[in-house]
Amino acid sequence: MIPIKLTIQGLYSYQEKQTIDFTKLTAANLFGIFGSVGSGKSSILEAITFALYGKTDRLNLSGDNRNYNMMNLKSAELLIDFIFETGKEQTAYRAVVQGRRNSKRFEDVKKLDRVAYQKQDEEWIPIEATQLEKAIGLSYDNFKRTIIIPQGQFQEFLQLGNKDRTQMMKELFNLEKFEMYGKVAALEQRNNAQRQHLDGQLQQLGEVDPAQLAVLTEQLKQLNFQLKQQVDQLAGHQKKETEMSRLFELNKKLAQANSELTALKQREPEFKTRETKIAKYEQCLLDFKPTMDALENSSKRMTEKARQIEQSVKQLQADTAAIKTFEAELAKLKPDYEKRDELKQKADELNRISRIKELDEQIHAQSGRLEKGATVLKAAAESVKLLQEERKKRDLELKQEKEKLPDLKMLADVKAWHIAAESMKKQTQETEKQCARYQAEEKAIAANFRQLIERLAIPGVTATATVEANAQILKDRIENIRKELKTIEKEAEEIRLKSKLQAFAEGLTDGAPCPLCGSLHHPDIYSTESSDEQMLNLKRLRESKEKEIEQINQFLFDLKDLDRQQKAQTANRKEWSEKLTLHQQAATAHEKLFVWPGYRDFGALQKSFQEAEMLQTSIKKRESEIEVLAQKLEKATKDESRFKDETDRIKNQIVVFQTERTTWKSQLRLLNLADFDTQTPALLQQQIKALNEQYARIEKQFTELTEQLAQRNKQRDTLSGSHVANQKELDAERANHRELTQKLAEKLSQSTFENEKDVRDILAQQLNLNQEKQQLNAFRERLTVTEKQAQQLRSEIGDRVYNAEEHAQMQTAIVQLTEQIKQQNQDVGKLTEKQKKLEKDIASQASLRKEMESLNQRAENIKVMKSLFKASGFVNYISSVYLQNLCNAANDRFFQLSRQKLSLEITEDNNFELRDFMNGGKLRSVKTLSGGQTFQAALSLALALADNIQKITESNQNFFFLDEGFGSLDKESLAVVFETLKSLRKENRIVGVISHVEEMQQEIDVHLRINNNDEKGSIIHQSWTE
Repeated sequence: MIPIKLTIQGLYSYQEKQTIDFTKLTAANLFGIFGSVGSGKSSILEAITFALYGKTDRLNLSGDNRNYNMMNLKSAELLIDFIFETGKEQTAYRAVVQGRRNSKRFEDVKKLDRVAYQKQDEEWIPIEATQLEKAIGLSYDNFKRTIIIPQGQFQEFLQLGNKDRTQMMKELFNLEKFEMYGKVAALEQRNNAQRQHLDGQLQQLGEVDPAQLAVLTEQLKQLNFQLKQQVDQLAGHQKKETEMSRLFELNKKLAQANSELTALKQREPEFKTRETKIAKYEQCLLDFKPTMDALENSSKRMTEKARQIEQSVKQLQADTAAIKTFEAELAKLKPDYEKRDELKQKADELNRISRIKELDEQIHAQSGRLEKGATVLKAAAESVKLLQEERKKRDLELKQEKEKLPDLKMLADVKAWHIAAESMKKQTQETEKQCARYQAEEKAIAANFRQLIERLAIPGVTATATVEANAQILKDRIENIRKELKTIEKEAEEIRLKSKLQAFAEGLTDGAPCPLCGSLHHPDIYSTESSDEQMLNLKRLRESKEKEIEQINQFLFDLKDLDRQQKAQTANRKEWSEKLTLHQQAATAHEKLFVWPGYRDFGALQKSFQEAEMLQTSIKKRESEIEVLAQKLEKATKDESRFKDETDRIKNQIVVFQTERTTWKSQLRLLNLADFDTQTPALLQQQIKALNEQYARIEKQFTELTEQLAQRNKQRDTLSGSHVANQKELDAERANHRELTQKLAEKLSQSTFENEKDVRDILAQQLNLNQEKQQLNAFRERLTVTEKQAQQLRSEIGDRVYNAEEHAQMQTAIVQLTEQIKQQNQDVGKLTEKQKKLEKDIASQASLRKEMESLNQRAENIKVMKSLFKASGFVNYISSVYLQNLCNAANDRFFQLSRQKLSLEITEDNNFELRDFMNGGKLRSVKTLSGGQTFQAALSLALALADNIQKITESNQNFFFLDEGFGSLDKESLAVVFETLKSLRKENRIVGVISHVEEMQQEIDVHLRINNNDEKGSIIHQSWTE
């Protein structure tokens, strides 16, 4: 991960928005962030980790009220905007955190929103915040151990316990993929479950006899033949029964048709009467109902119009009286209404007079404050002058004392030279001892080799020959002995065969068959002397040869072992000889580097360091005093500026008040200011209120009366027009009513009805014509259909006669045959199922047994695998390999940084220990390291981890941040830190250092400086812009 840009606002001490351009810093490879304690340096790292992971070690979310305490107390909002690149393609990502304070409740800070983006085609595309961790490839804890290392945790990896370090290695290098025990155990469990399941299936199958299958097949064949005969017989019976059932149904339908036809003939007169009634109703509905309905509606309209005309006459009379009343009231109110603006103007001028009185009081109060402020301002200016003179004096004294300070860097270089010279001397002595030891061991091995040759005493094997030549002679000797053993075994076999033939020969008798050839005659019986003594001699000879092979093999093993030891000791002697040469050359070269004649004596150097330390203590004390004095001066200057600003503000305020008073006074027209000198503001407000109320009352009364008069006039005009229209409509309706009455009388005279009452009686029936007609048509249609149906049934029956007894006998026979066939089908089904089950069981048993054999073999293999992966043994082994590789990579740097004095090693329980070459290469705890040495070891491990992280994330560069105060280190350790950090500038890596130590700032050119301002909060200054 490479940081690009960070913007902070409202976080801890960062009140105003501050932006860091990391491209300037990372381009220098080594950069720093400096500032005093509490200036906000570590907050930069916390902003980055919180933006990426939403976590911080400083505060808990709930118990510490994190959202409130993270936000600056002078800020209303919080912002963290972090841009970085990671991965093989250096993909850009962005993490943004935003939060706001509740404007009504200061302590209420809502949830801090975290959003993430990925840059694609120059656009920021939103992604899930959890994808940032995946992109970086590190968990929160491991990110703090390898990329951004918070204050006090730089040495954590070096001093972690075995369990925590192993867990970290698993997470960093994804070693969980080697954790196979759980998978193997699950595999074993599944395999055992499958075996148990198969065993249960085999037990369920029981004993399966393949011979039963042929018996079942024959029985099934016979049953199928019988079933076919019964099915054919049933088909013939069913055909005859179907014909009988059809004849029965035809006779039944004919009887029903005749019965229905008789009923329809009886209802025929009723439907003829209904037909006549429908005709009369339809005539009245068409000829008389429209006219009669129109006449009735006309009567209703005439009555309604007469009622409306009567109501409008009454309303017109009431409106005329109300209009006269409103006109009289308006005429009475009009004079007051025309003078109402004078009341409003008096109220406005009274308001101006009230404001003038308020301004007089404020001018008097501000004049008093101005007099007091002038006195305070004068005292503050004198205090600033005194403090400035004291500051100049103290600065001069400090400058004079600093000029006495010796060159600390030169002293550190001299001390480093003396330490290195002493270390090289001890290394050379230790190397000489090692060379002598390995040379002595070589001689002892050569003596053992000669003794071994003499003890064996084999021809051709000599102490002057090479090991390979001696080994080949011994191998040839073993091969010859083995050939002799084969010859001895062949002779023993012949003796055993002869012994068996002797036993057969002794058992032969004439007339009895030979057990070998079967002959009854035995003319020449085999005989031999006893072979026991021969067999015993051969056995002794074989044992002697086998012992000789064993001795030669042991000698061959001892010979090769001595040769291996000889080669190892020779290699060690050469290696230490080369080291001795290197140490001597290094000592010679180191002696040439000494260029400080006055410090050849180490005691004189120590004395110079003590004097420098006393001067530094004095300088630090003076600097502290100057810092306190500077703070007082800054405060006094701020006070003076604040008092002057306040005095100027009071003067301006008085001028503003006087100008406003003059303006208000010039706007008085109706009233005289002097007439109101004795009146209080409360009395003035009462008068203003009374005038405004009087103005509003007159305005309201006049407006309401005007609106009411207009409304009444409009209402009267509308009613007048409506009255005339209603009278015309009533006259027209009366003429229409007379015309309809005459039209109805003419239609009655032309019809068969005697009067209007007869027509109304018929219409009162309210017949449903469509329904009545449908019922009439349905009756006629049903009568015709029934007559045709009866005729068709008689034709279809013809001369046939239905016999119920014969039909019943046929149905009984069909039922009996059906039952027999059903039973026969059940028997066939049972045999078929039994046959299928037997075939299936035979096949299943063979398949299950084969599968069981495979699972049993798999169980044995799983058992072996389970023992390999038990208790995370394999993962711990892989972790140890990775840790050893990491240690080796760190030692490449640590050995050089410690000037070939120290190196790290891994114990059996995966902890770090130290090999001290200054003390005979003995091992000791890493806790015994000095402050500077601990920093070198931790830095070497951190850089090795960073290299591995770079490979894992496929980044082009590696980067890590180191937040370490270094304030607890002594001067010697601090010098070691300086030298170590400077060595990183030449490497392709980026390292950021955060510290409050001033000397660090002098060593690192490219840096940021953080100042915590009382008013503005933390401010970031860039070294390249100053």
